[in-house]
Amino acid sequence: MNKAQFLTILRKELRALPQKERDELVEDYEHHYVFGQSAGKSEEEISAELGDPNEIAAEVLAEYEHRNPIQHSISSRNNRSRTIMACIGLFILNFMVCVVPLGLSVWAAWLSLFAGSIIVVLSPFAAIVDFITNDYYGGGKLFASIAMSGIGIMLSIGLFSLGAMLKKVTISYVRWNLSVIRGGK
Repeated sequence: MNKAQFLTILRKELRALPQKERDELVEDYEHHYVFGQSAGKSEEEISAELGDPNEIAAEVLAEYEHRNPIQHSISSRNNRSRTIMACIGLFILNFMVCVVPLGLSVWAAWLSLFAGSIIVVLSPFAAIVDFITNDYYGGGKLFASIAMSGIGIMLSIGLFSLGAMLKKVTISYVRWNLSVIRGGK
């Protein structure tokens, strides 16, 4: 790893530090390269001696948080309050707008259509039971129930696809809620 790569990684990993402290630290490491090159070392040798910039940044950040616990607790408090506000907002959105009136209505409509399609598919059996119990054979009834059964099968296939789509939408909505609570967008 050369000097530019090392310093770029170090700057990127130290972005949580205040600008002034980050610049001072990067400048110190630039001086290591200047002194090392004046001693005849290559940039790669100096980088190897300095170590992994990710580990260096992790140590520096841990030390910074240890030295400045008030600043760290303020940011933690801000994160907590932001999470609480996100939960309250999502509660209002979910239970007063989306989940109760809209989501449950859509799922209830799907479930009732699906149950109706299953009943229509089973209509030939109802016609047979009717024939057995009433001792009356109505050919029109039987053929109508078979036609209804075909319609019910087609409706069931469409409702399976619709159910899969509703499931995907519901899962993505739940994931979006979780990402908002965690601080995503």
